[in-house]
Amino acid sequence: MTSRTPTAKLRRQILGRRGVVPAKKTKRLLAVDEQPDMFPKTDRMKKLEYKYHIKLEVVLFDGSLAEVVQFLNGEVDKSTVSKWRKRYMEYMRRKEI
Repeated sequence: MTSRTPTAKLRRQILGRRGVVPAKKTKRLLAVDEQPDMFPKTDRMKKLEYKYHIKLEVVLFDGSLAEVVQFLNGEVDKSTVSKWRKRYMEYMRRKEI
C-alpha cells in the first residue's frame, strides 16, 4: 500500500522549497524577503532589458535623460525616460510606507 500525502501538505512543501510562504488564513502567496523587487514594467521596458541585457532600474538613473536615451540608442524619448523615472520613484515610495 502506498502512502498518500495530502494535497495541502504537498503544496506547502513545494512552495517552501521555492521560497514562497502562504499568508496566514488566506490563499494569497507572500514572497520571501530574499526575492528581488518586482517593479511593474511595461512591455517596452521588458523588451529593452532583454535586448541590451541590462537592469532598467539601474540604467534609468545613470546620468542625464539625454545620456540614458543615447545609451538606449534613441529607442525611447527623454519624456518617456522621465516618466519611467517618476514611476519608479513613486513605486519605491509606496513600498516604504
